[in-house]
Amino acid sequence: MPSRVLARGRAACAWALLVAGIAGCTSGSSGNSSVTASGTTLTIYLSAAQTDQPNVAADVLEAERLAFLDSFPDSPASVGGFRLRLLTLTGKISDQARTAIQDSSAIAYLGEVVPHSSYASLGITNAVDLLQVSATDTALELTQSTPAVPGAPNSYYQSLSTYGQTFARVVPTSGREAQAQVQEMQALGVSKLYVADDGRAYGSAIANAVKSDAAGKLSVVGSQAGADGVFYGTNSIAAATRFFDQAAGSNPAIKLFGPSGVYDQTLAGGLSSAVRNLVVSTPGFRAPDLPQAGLRFVSEFTSRFGHAPGPQAIFGYEAMSAVVAVLREAGAQANNRSTVVHDFLALKNRQSVLGTYSMNSSGDTNIAPFVFGRLQRGKLVSFAQVQG
Repeated sequence: MPSRVLARGRAACAWALLVAGIAGCTSGSSGNSSVTASGTTLTIYLSAAQTDQPNVAADVLEAERLAFLDSFPDSPASVGGFRLRLLTLTGKISDQARTAIQDSSAIAYLGEVVPHSSYASLGITNAVDLLQVSATDTALELTQSTPAVPGAPNSYYQSLSTYGQTFARVVPTSGREAQAQVQEMQALGVSKLYVADDGRAYGSAIANAVKSDAAGKLSVVGSQAGADGVFYGTNSIAAATRFFDQAAGSNPAIKLFGPSGVYDQTLAGGLSSAVRNLVVSTPGFRAPDLPQAGLRFVSEFTSRFGHAPGPQAIFGYEAMSAVVAVLREAGAQANNRSTVVHDFLALKNRQSVLGTYSMNSSGDTNIAPFVFGRLQRGKLVSFAQVQG
């Protein structure tokens, strides 16, 4: 190993020990260092940061907690001789992540809801080899390169050369979402597509992916004036509201498309009456497409919380279920953060509420179910299921 890489690895370990009080840290080859949580209790942290998607966030958090309870129906929450506990964090995302890494018992962080918002926490958790799993952050640039975001994804990780990849998600990427978007545009008769975005990382990346996938399938035009369909890339409900209001004001008949970054009833309730033809995608399933385990989740969630879960909630349930399964599999090594990260990224043919899926070394899943909701009477109502 080059001396500068080894020195960087040692520096990262020293920083982790100083800031987080971690019990053990060893330097090896790039991506092979190890951190061990201390004590007989292991803590799983849940992010409850305030978001632009309050309805989605509430359902995802409840689903994560429900999965934890379901994982230990007849016994205390424990694996491999370690007691497990959940702690919920609120506040600024980066502050939440720092709180988690300062706890030497931390073994996993179930993170952010709004696409791309994980950028504010995954570098912090990566610095101490802590597994971070997102239920709903689809942002392509967090795990894959894209010309829309120079330096992505490596620039998001503080200690990639020391610990390797520590971020994963059970939800498909916005790259797969772009494919689903184009499929649905074709199904809805769009022939001339105008693509715009808010100029920020997530919006630019998914807009670029939509343009790339639409090439050769649709005519991508340079202005809304020549289009019968418009896609707007953003994870800001305020920005999306302004854009869709203006677009519909210019042409009420134009078909408008938005990504999962704005799939929340808050968007639907804030639009002007001029917006009539809006379609928004989000990872998820319609009831007829759910596997049996998924149907049981919907039934249990509805019974417990008094309302049906949003389409994203099922990914929260699976994020927690998969973390617990990995900790169980690790057994006596469940306190070894490197083991936990490795085993999560190595999940293969896991049977779950989402169906059967596998993870890859980049932290992405191989399944890509998307639901499309259309605006009806001030609400987003699902009407189509597409595989991205």
